[in-house]
Parts: sequence; C-alpha cells; structure tokens
Amino acid sequence: MLDLNRVQAETDTRTAASARVLEKLGFVREGTLREDCIVNGEVSDSWVYGLLRREWRAPA
Repeated sequence: MLDLNRVQAETDTRTAASARVLEKLGFVREGTLREDCIVNGEVSDSWVYGLLRREWRAPA
C-alpha cells in the first residue's frame, strides 16, 4: 500500500468527460495551466486536479 498524502491529475480543458470522471472520484479542480501543452499541433490548456488523503472516501 502506498502511503500518499496527495494525488494529482491533469486533463485537457477540451475534454469535459475526463474532468467529470476526476470530479466523480473526489478530485478538486485547483487551477488552470495556460497553454502548457501541444495536442495535434494545437496549443492547449490543462486543468489541475488534486485529491488529499483527508478528502478520500474509500468505496463501501
């Protein structure tokens, strides 16, 4: 078992479905990284999500 305090994820702002999955898992959107990557030759922004140990609720 990993003894982590924080897990972080990033998703392209153009993929709302990925953001919904992270939010369903309990992740909180913490910010936007502007023009941080290039996807298919197009500059893109990313959303940063975080999940802290104290916020995690394991499935019943």
